[in-house]
Amino acid sequence: MPGLRYFFDAFSQPSRAVMILLRANKIPYEPVIVNIAKLENRSNEEFMKVCPAKTVPAIDDNGFKLFESAAIMRYLVSKYNLPDHWYPANPERRAKVDEYLDWHHTNTRAGAAMYFANQFLIPRFTGGEIDMSKVEEAQKKLHKSIKLIEGHFLANTKYLAGDEISIADVQAVCEFTQLWMPDYKAYEAGSRIDTWMNDCKERLQPYFDETHKMVYYGIKSGLFKSKL
Repeated sequence: MPGLRYFFDAFSQPSRAVMILLRANKIPYEPVIVNIAKLENRSNEEFMKVCPAKTVPAIDDNGFKLFESAAIMRYLVSKYNLPDHWYPANPERRAKVDEYLDWHHTNTRAGAAMYFANQFLIPRFTGGEIDMSKVEEAQKKLHKSIKLIEGHFLANTKYLAGDEISIADVQAVCEFTQLWMPDYKAYEAGSRIDTWMNDCKERLQPYFDETHKMVYYGIKSGLFKSKL
């Protein structure tokens, strides 16, 4: 029978965010892995019909095709009538979630993803030297984002958009976890963002650990060294 098909790569931070939302709410789905390292996002004809942008994640929900992680999560909350805290119906509370999501990609993601790529991923896949100018540029972007997150989004609330977890938190926390790979501590233990990270991890268990286990926990323990 047709159903929700989820196209993803577990190395993709946005892919993990959507997967956590799916699993935390027990939404049935068929997982379809799109291996970006093997350029399957540019060779898989089925996937490219779902996502002409050739980016993960994407979904095909009984013929309804959608890509971009924030759009997918908003859709899932509405389509599957998920608990209101994920994406509140109240206009003001919803706007605060949107405020972070609209800011995320050119700020938190731009810093964290580019740091991870230039410090860890690219050198391991290409065998080349680390471009420290790009690493330092990403660090500056990341530190600037952390400062605003702590001073604005987390200034008076437990989570990014209120006192209950939302899809904004899921999107953000998956971005910060990639920093575990190069062992980069972008924030101090006990800082506001560190407390928020721990709150998110605890709130999203066991789905948080299950989703990250194969990628980060596996690599750090040496399970995937031969594949890098």
